[in-house]
Amino acid sequence: MAERIPTQVGDVLILETDKSFAVHAVGLVTKDGQQDFDTQVNVKYESDAVAAMAYAKVLRAQGGGRIFIRDIDTGKWSEISL
Repeated sequence: MAERIPTQVGDVLILETDKSFAVHAVGLVTKDGQQDFDTQVNVKYESDAVAAMAYAKVLRAQGGGRIFIRDIDTGKWSEISL
């Protein structure tokens, strides 16, 4: 089982996969402990990692939280320090 990401409201979460092609889903965390964007509608999808990070930085400026990246293929995650 993958370790849970310690997200809090206002953080930004980037979910990435490279299974068929690269996709990065980027959105604000709306509830503490959020691990995905299950039913969330305000999610932006990017095929480019640089564009995904740029959008995450814009969201971070709005929410004031941290940025987390989770590889949904492996379950591994990391926090991005800026």
